Amino acid sequence: MLVTCKLCKLVFIMKIFSIKTNRFLLTKMTASDGDKYFRLSDNENVMKFVTGHALNRQESDEMFDRILKENETETYFGRYLIEEKRTGKLVGAAKLEEYGAEVEIGYRILEEYWGKGVATEIAKALLVFSIRKFQPPAVIAFVNVENAASIRVLEKAGMSNLERIEDLDEIKYKFSFSPQTNPLMKKALYILLGIIAIFILAATLMPKNYAVEREIIINKPKAEVFAYLKPLKNQDNWSVWMAKDPDVKKTFKGMDETVGFTSRWEGNEEVGVGEQEIKKITEGERIDTELRFIKPFESTNDAYMITEAIGPEQTRVKWGFTGAMPIPMNVFLPFMGMEDSVGKDFSDGLKNLKKILEG
Repeated sequence: MLVTCKLCKLVFIMKIFSIKTNRFLLTKMTASDGDKYFRLSDNENVMKFVTGHALNRQESDEMFDRILKENETETYFGRYLIEEKRTGKLVGAAKLEEYGAEVEIGYRILEEYWGKGVATEIAKALLVFSIRKFQPPAVIAFVNVENAASIRVLEKAGMSNLERIEDLDEIKYKFSFSPQTNPLMKKALYILLGIIAIFILAATLMPKNYAVEREIIINKPKAEVFAYLKPLKNQDNWSVWMAKDPDVKKTFKGMDETVGFTSRWEGNEEVGVGEQEIKKITEGERIDTELRFIKPFESTNDAYMITEAIGPEQTRVKWGFTGAMPIPMNVFLPFMGMEDSVGKDFSDGLKNLKKILEG
């Protein structure tokens, strides 16, 4: 049998408003928290800058009833109990209130937790939460001019003393934190903008193109050397990269020695994933290919092999590649050591080629 209960439904759908810090849990007060609230109110030192004196149970309950009415709104605005996450012990109370377009924060901490960084942690947590949740033009707090401890807490939280306010029953300071006007935030923003400006300026002035080329003399006729270079599959026999992963997986598309033939590799972290496609063949002179790296990074480069006869039995082989790095990534080009690292691989590969062809 299905039984409905209005109270059960109400409890089920009622949202629990809470805020967490590293050590504490802030939970919006409910009707069951009267005893805990009295523990906070029944302390002259805690209430010194609130009412000026400790409250008796009746006074505490009357104040608590007013809080419960304010807490009826289904928003994060209202009064909270602060409790330890680990033990559940009562630590104090906090508030979030609308103050025009701004958000006001406040807190009261039990005397045994004074001097332990609790108030600062709570103030910072309320400040950060308010900015993220409500995105107000400013987060503010009011503090009695004689409350030196709370003044230090608000200053540590990054808030600034804006003005002195003289009410009929209290003289207080208004502290404020604005993401747009906070001095530390502005300083950090200016530094960041300066770094970005330098970065962009360097990128526009530095070269974007790069090229690496190595050559070797092979004691074989040019026709024989070119005939060996023309099949792209033969490159696996002398290139140093394929030797870095004996288990590299190779696949091919098209007819080798013709434009459009593509060799694809999938290897370990050092070899990565990529493909090389024959783009142009100048018979007996030059082979142009396109290198497309896919993993661990994406880039496209033009590569070439050139053969030049320097005698009936001697051939100069040039192996190189060119590419471009877009702005602003080109600022990292001088630090990549491409000439040394890639150039060494080209030199070692050509030495392997020489050994193979010369027997």
